[in-house]
Amino acid sequence: MSTMPITAALMVGVRPSSGPLIPVIGDSTAHLAYELYVTNFSTKPVRINSLTIRGAGGAPFESAVAGDELKSWFIRAGTSRQSPRDPVLPAGASGVIFVFLNFAARETPARLSSAIVVEADGDSKSTQTIPLDDLVVAKTGAAVIDSPLAGDHWQAANGPSNTSLHRRAVIVFNGQPRVPERYAIDWVKLGDDGNTFTGDEHKNSSYHCYDVPVTAAADGQIVSASDGMPENVPHSDKMAVEMRADNLAGNNIVEDIGGGNYVGYAHLRPGTITVKRGDKVNGGQVLGKLGNTGNSTEPHLHLQICNAPSFLMCDGVPMEFKQMSVTKYKIDKRGEMPIRLVAGETQAVSDQEPMEDELVTFPASNVAK
Repeated sequence: MSTMPITAALMVGVRPSSGPLIPVIGDSTAHLAYELYVTNFSTKPVRINSLTIRGAGGAPFESAVAGDELKSWFIRAGTSRQSPRDPVLPAGASGVIFVFLNFAARETPARLSSAIVVEADGDSKSTQTIPLDDLVVAKTGAAVIDSPLAGDHWQAANGPSNTSLHRRAVIVFNGQPRVPERYAIDWVKLGDDGNTFTGDEHKNSSYHCYDVPVTAAADGQIVSASDGMPENVPHSDKMAVEMRADNLAGNNIVEDIGGGNYVGYAHLRPGTITVKRGDKVNGGQVLGKLGNTGNSTEPHLHLQICNAPSFLMCDGVPMEFKQMSVTKYKIDKRGEMPIRLVAGETQAVSDQEPMEDELVTFPASNVAK
């Protein structure tokens, strides 16, 4: 217990996100995403100077996050979830530190020991170190699945990284903050020019991924299937329907694949869903077709796996695809306009999740017969 005078103590509360800490394999190494929710219970503004994380048991690991990197990991509650923020909490304010750890290999520590260093903002003499409870890292838990798509030029837009739109989407229902899209991916298909469409960008049929069959990623049972929502006009100023919490996923399917994991397939084309609640399905079975419904600006398949049968009231779980090939690439541009997709080396990998914007090919066997 601290011997510091109570009048000098900075009362900062820190708690980790709910749910198990499940690493994901991507780029042939392990990664781990979780959140630290920080509240300033002091009567003065508090600055977070640094976060240190050390591994205990298993693979060695040590990281110290400060300066600009810490700014990029931090948001204050009620502010933009993307822009780097000075890690200062006014009296009574809360914030989130988005932790994204990159390990040297596939192995991870068994536990993580952490501490944050804080000070009264502008008073370096008030610096204090706050140790945090150890966190247990799960040995397994990622959902190993087949891809619900087939073929080449699939880009993992908004895939796992510490800055993607999915990563920073904190959802609060029933008083509990969650990050359901922690490892989610928006699948789009690139053409030879590096664009997702050819022709009129305001027509859904112009997009390379539009109307592509979406198949079950694993054997399972359908928990819910929602159809009938009209499609959006791509990149227009208005959605087809007013967005609410219950329709953000558009026409969608949630599948129970066992092990406490649920696959969410979102933004499907109206009238194409082939299953209903309670149906048992086999991996590779056609569930519907890719479209542009709900909270979507252009045709894509939003794919996520969660620990509960919901798109929002759950915590995101990593997914690892049994088979895929990853292609190194660049997109040549004329100004801001993509003009050519330049593909490089392609490598076959197994039991991995693509990281943000990686370009992958899935087995042709996933094509619906």
